[in-house]
Amino acid sequence: MIPRTIGSLPASVVVRGDPEAVITGITIDSRAVRPGDLFIAIRGGIEHVGEAVRAGAAAVAVDETELERASEAPNLLVTFSVIRLLQCIGDVNAAASDALRIGITGSTGKTSTKDTIAHLIAGERRVVAALEGHNNEIGYPLTLARIEADTEVVVCELAMRGRGQIAELCAIASPDIAVITNIGVAHLELLESVDAIAAAKAEIASGVREGGRVVIPFAEPLLDPYLPEGAHIITFGDEAGSDVQLIDRRPRDDGQSLTYLIGGDLLTLETNLAGRHHARNLAAALAVCRDLELDLDVVVERARTIPSQPMRGEALPLPGGATIVNDAYNANPASMEAALRLLAETSVTGRRIAVLGLMAELGPDTERYHREIGALATRVGVDMVVAVGPIARAYLVGARGETAGYAVTDFESAVELLAGLIQPGDRILVKGSKAAGLGPLPAALADRLQPGTA
Repeated sequence: MIPRTIGSLPASVVVRGDPEAVITGITIDSRAVRPGDLFIAIRGGIEHVGEAVRAGAAAVAVDETELERASEAPNLLVTFSVIRLLQCIGDVNAAASDALRIGITGSTGKTSTKDTIAHLIAGERRVVAALEGHNNEIGYPLTLARIEADTEVVVCELAMRGRGQIAELCAIASPDIAVITNIGVAHLELLESVDAIAAAKAEIASGVREGGRVVIPFAEPLLDPYLPEGAHIITFGDEAGSDVQLIDRRPRDDGQSLTYLIGGDLLTLETNLAGRHHARNLAAALAVCRDLELDLDVVVERARTIPSQPMRGEALPLPGGATIVNDAYNANPASMEAALRLLAETSVTGRRIAVLGLMAELGPDTERYHREIGALATRVGVDMVVAVGPIARAYLVGARGETAGYAVTDFESAVELLAGLIQPGDRILVKGSKAAGLGPLPAALADRLQPGTA
């Protein structure tokens, strides 16, 4: 954060202490307080004011309704809404900086594309990137508040579950470059149609600052009605005519080799990220890098070591020689398809096993989407499907008995089943929405397979 006195903060009043006290950071988590931070007591945070003060918080901000409960804070601000205060501070901090703002949204691939863009740019620019999950009305301003005086680029992630939410985030601080990774089936329970999803995602295109650019998939007709007239559009994809076109992809055991056509020139690189979906996300990232006029030789070198988040395709060896892939952070039909296709193209000496939990928030066609994924698993060559939970049984219906299938009630049952089934050389994909609760399964299975464990 760019240092600021508490008396100069917007949407708040200093009711105790020194208005000239300087804060150098913002946090809403008392466990993460560093000396000089402003602790904003949000969503139960009032219970932890004392902890924040003892950890070195320079000041505390509370809702006016909680004023009497903040007795331990030597420098105290009061506001009508701590969330609104956080948003105003993010806005003010961003406005005080010349940092270029990149905003990323899409039905799938937001976080991986954000991480890829930030990693590639960091070879030449000082970058601040959104932390895991910082993509909503609280996380977005927290990212903006981390901009420092020497920050050159801030890479933000913008999520939504309904119309108007991305527009509200852009109103806090507009991006200079907006990236839409894709339009797919997600959040249908609230948005009801893929067209409505496209409209909601396209709000970021209308939210860019004057002179901004919009990076979108090539030939995505769902976006066309919602892109503002005169927008500066940059496209990516594997179709001829894309500004950044993926023209060749060669999977490797440790990633893939990719060739892109960019402005008439070929660019070949090696990356540790596997799968066509990552190749397309990387195309979007290259479009941003080219727009920023970065040295593509540096970009190519950094593409070899792009970081990935936990539970997003995380491969772990199991006792006995099998490998399990934890991709259980979340799931929708597009990301499920990408994960299954990657499983199918990965070389194995044993079997390909998919342990699949439900895909949430798909509305009235939930069962159909699950059947279609089950059919896809059979079509791409998955050897076995383990369906976890009642809704997930539809995967087995879609597979129509052409792939070995098992239905279990929960991840503990899946662990017991897999412990008796897997063989050396097997590769096991674990994927489902957060509601499926499959995140702990890989570690539980590894423990279960330890020698001497019954």
